[in-house]
Formats: sequence, C-alpha cells, structure tokens
Amino acid sequence: MKKNSAVRIGMACVIALMLLANVSPASAEVPQTPVELADWTLMVYIVGDNNLDEYVPLDIETELAPTGSNADVSVVALADRLPTAEWSQTLLFYVTQGMAATPENAVEDWGEANMGDPQTLFRFIEWAKENYPAEHYALSLWNHGWSWRPGMSMYDETDNDTLDQHELEAVLDELGPIDVIMYDACQMATIENEATVRAYSQAIVHSQEWVNWDGIEYELVIPALQANPAMNADELAAYINYSTSTGKERTYSAVALDERWDELFNAVDAWAYALEAGLPEYRYQYAGAFHGAQTFWGDPTARDLYDVANRVYQRVDDPAIQEASLAVMAAVEAAVLDEWHVKHYAFAHGISIFLPLKVDDLDDPSTLEWNEFDYYRNWLTFGKLSHWDEFLAAYLGVP
Repeated sequence: MKKNSAVRIGMACVIALMLLANVSPASAEVPQTPVELADWTLMVYIVGDNNLDEYVPLDIETELAPTGSNADVSVVALADRLPTAEWSQTLLFYVTQGMAATPENAVEDWGEANMGDPQTLFRFIEWAKENYPAEHYALSLWNHGWSWRPGMSMYDETDNDTLDQHELEAVLDELGPIDVIMYDACQMATIENEATVRAYSQAIVHSQEWVNWDGIEYELVIPALQANPAMNADELAAYINYSTSTGKERTYSAVALDERWDELFNAVDAWAYALEAGLPEYRYQYAGAFHGAQTFWGDPTARDLYDVANRVYQRVDDPAIQEASLAVMAAVEAAVLDEWHVKHYAFAHGISIFLPLKVDDLDDPSTLEWNEFDYYRNWLTFGKLSHWDEFLAAYLGVP
C-alpha cells in the first residue's frame, strides 16, 4: 500500500488546480429514463477492489435493492471490484427493487476506475446530481477506514491508491453541499474527519470502532426514508445511526455539523490552550487521564473526546482547566444527535480525538509515505485551524 510522497502530493496539487479552474471530468451520459426532482438522492461509493470484494454484490442485492428507488428517493451506487471477480469493471447502478448486481443491470460501465482517485468520486457525485437531482443528498463512503490517516481509507488495490481527507475536502469544495455524509468504514468517528466535511454537510454518521461488512443497514434506511421523505438531515442521520444498532457493530454515532459542531470546535480549541498553559504543573495528571480514557481496537491513539475531558476534569484541580473540560463535555453532548455502543465501550460518547501518549505513537510502521504528525498539522483542516496540534507538540516534546 505504499505510495511515493512526491507523486501523492503532486496529484493532490493537480486535483486542486483542476477544481479551482472549475474543470470537471467528463460526465457520464444521461440515463434513458431520467428521474424528476426527488426529495433525496442516496449515493453509495462502494470501494470493493480489495479484500471486501465478495461483499459488493451482497450489499447491493441484500441492502440497497430490496426497496430500491422510487419517485421520492433515488438510490445510485458506483461499485468497483477485484480483477478476479465475476465482474471486475467499475459499474454505475441506478438501484431498482429486486435488482441483481450484474453488468446487465448497470446504467454505465466505467471500466477499471481508480476509486482512490478524487476525480472518480468527483465524477460520481457530479453524475448523480446532474442525472438524479434532489432537494437533498446523502453520500455513503463504503470501504476500509482508519481515522484521518493518509493512505488508509477508500483503498483501491488494483491502482494502489486511497482517498485521503484533503482529497475528499477538495471534491466537496467543488461539488457540495451534501446534507448527510456517512462512513460505512472502520474508525472514522473523529473530530478531525468531521472538520474535513463541516463546511459541506449538515450531519455525519460514523463509528469509533471497526465496522462489519453490513455496517449501515440500508435495507432499513431506504424504506424509512421513502415512508418519510420530508426527513431533515438530523432526522435521517439519527435514523441511519439507529439502523446500525440492529447489526453486529460495536459503536456508531450521528453528529450535527452546524453551529452545534462549531461550538464543539471552539470548546476543544480553548481547552487545548488551557491544557498547554497548565502543562508544566499538571503533566502527571494529564498522563493519568489520557492513559485511562476509552480507546478502540486497532488505533490506540484515538481516544473518546468526552471521556478524556471528563478524566482531565476529575484529575486536575485547576478552575480554568476544569471549566474548559466541562465546556468540551457539554459541547459533545449537544453535537451528538444519536449514539450507541456495546458494554465493552462503556465510556464511548460518539467522537474520538487524536491523542498519542508518546512520541513513538506519532508514526505507525504501516503508515505510507507520510509523516503522520506533519500531515495532521499541515493537511488536515482540524490541525490547521485548531490549537490541538500545538498542545500535542508541547505535551510530546516535538518541534
């Protein structure tokens, strides 16, 4: 999965220049039976050109197709598979009730598309909005995930590429807004990922933990949305989150991306300043609070934001730090629309934050070409806009 950093950065610059110049990739042909303005269009970006290949037709046929599209809700999917699959090309589907996921039922065949290339996502969203316009849009990103880290999410094995957070942001900056964004992928419920899409979406659905192949239960979501197409973004996000509780997941949460999230960002930013100011006196107390906070399988550097703030509040006897910690906790509660977790994650509250305990945690050996902390500070919107990275640098003793 390793990629050359110069190539990677160069590609990102090309994409950014293309979007700034308002030059769009070639659009697909208009379907023979165009749909009139719907209430919602659900776009599912299925990145199955990897070890999730076998679940691609299963997800389409058992979750999207049982209900399919109607006049109120259009369901479209772009699906890619391994070269060894029974069909290996990237197929574009307008999902109808009972549809089989076969090339014969595809609206278009895009050949071998690189799903890790932001141009592919750009083309899909642009196509969906042009050919299945709606009052509201929801986008599901279906694949592997690992928080905000570059080189991990939306992995296309054939093209050895991933769709990273700064690339997703560039696409949405040109094509937004999208009312609801959902991650059908592992460990994407972080404040960092929320910051990436805050300007382009009203709500997000994601998990702090790993996600099973059938994480979001579309077979529940689609009929519920068709029964009540007047749902707003908060309502749909909360229902999507509820659907995940019927499966085999560990955690899931729906978070508002409006002024409530802005309050959360401001609270975390102020908290970071307060923590840094108290670092000389309270380093030991911080370490105990951070170490004891709720973590998640596969990523020991992601800790539940509310739980961290609560443990800091309990351990640090400083009025300014306690006040800032309480503000973070209150803001999390206000921004989270719906959240659930199994008993093993008793201290999960729906949003994680990057919190390494030592310098060695900054770079995982499996990470691609990026220095993670440099990426965090210089490429992620959250890192660029908040004081959290400065606090981490001071806490860890790095430049």
